[in-house]
Amino acid sequence: MLNELIDEFRDKIDINDYYSYLNFEIVKEELLSNKNNIIFLLGPPGSGKSFMLNYLYFKYPDRYFLYPEPTISKNDLLKDYGNKTILVDEAQLLDSEVLEHFRILSDKGNPVIFSMHLKEGEKIANLPQFRSRYTQKIYMKELTYQDFENFVLSKFIKHNKTSLINKKMLKKIFKITKGNFRLSKKFIFTALNLLEFSFNNGLKYKQIDNCIFEMSAIELGLR
Repeated sequence: MLNELIDEFRDKIDINDYYSYLNFEIVKEELLSNKNNIIFLLGPPGSGKSFMLNYLYFKYPDRYFLYPEPTISKNDLLKDYGNKTILVDEAQLLDSEVLEHFRILSDKGNPVIFSMHLKEGEKIANLPQFRSRYTQKIYMKELTYQDFENFVLSKFIKHNKTSLINKKMLKKIFKITKGNFRLSKKFIFTALNLLEFSFNNGLKYKQIDNCIFEMSAIELGLR
């Protein structure tokens, strides 16, 4: 009954399911107009950094080369990237030798965008070999409440299921997930699965109410 709606909130990267919000558009334009050797794309886990890199790569494959995971082989270190910009996700996990390799590549003409967690990224960006070069730090921010509300309601409206959630509950979900895009999607995904179980087993829950909210919070370790 709710399978299609549930799938809208599954933790996955699907650039065809592109949701535009202000910070995403600002960061996208900054990256597309980049004239720096190295960019550090920084933000907390779940803020949309991985989606951003995948979006750039799949929309502009002639311009970007993507490492979706920080597993760089010896053959990768010999790769010719042409004139492409190199995108590296979870780059805080790279060892110092690989980071230095990409720094050298950036000096030779291949711009590099490192996506990193905020704290680790700030530390790496301030290392002398990066601080002394033409680099930039760009920040992915958490969703505003209005961004979150618009995103969620658009999915429920699309599937004609607006009766399953209300704005009071949306505010509670936003507060407990602290505006984290990935965590908020996981929360609603969990809540909808619990609601689906209720429907299939004749239980009393007919919408995402306080009981479903609490069970979802416990399931995700937020309580």
